[in-house]
Amino acid sequence: MNLIELSPEGNFESWEITRLNELRSEQFVETLGQSPIYENDEFRLWDITLKPKERLPFRKITNDFSYTFLTEGCGIFHQGDGKINFGQFKLGDVFHYSVKKHGEIIIDIENISLEDLKFMVFELKLKS
Repeated sequence: MNLIELSPEGNFESWEITRLNELRSEQFVETLGQSPIYENDEFRLWDITLKPKERLPFRKITNDFSYTFLTEGCGIFHQGDGKINFGQFKLGDVFHYSVKKHGEIIIDIENISLEDLKFMVFELKLKS
């Protein structure tokens, strides 16, 4: 996986006005996907497919999670702190995020590939 920072934390100047307004409305979804494919007391497993140009609008994430990519592709990640990252993914790439280490995150993911972007998300329900 290759992540490239396009805009640093605190910089909202390059944001589209509609996305910035979504962020400012603070109406965040607090799940990582539409519905988990498996869930118990300790974790949730999400199977997510984004069509080209499709987004997972702003999510407020309060639990540790890991993405495993099932396809190759590219995405843009807008974060609530203003940071924008470009990601290039290969089949099997894994990304882990620790809330204990980095804090809660607000994130928006957009598939900018020409093909579907598929990934599994493993979310720990227990706070670190």
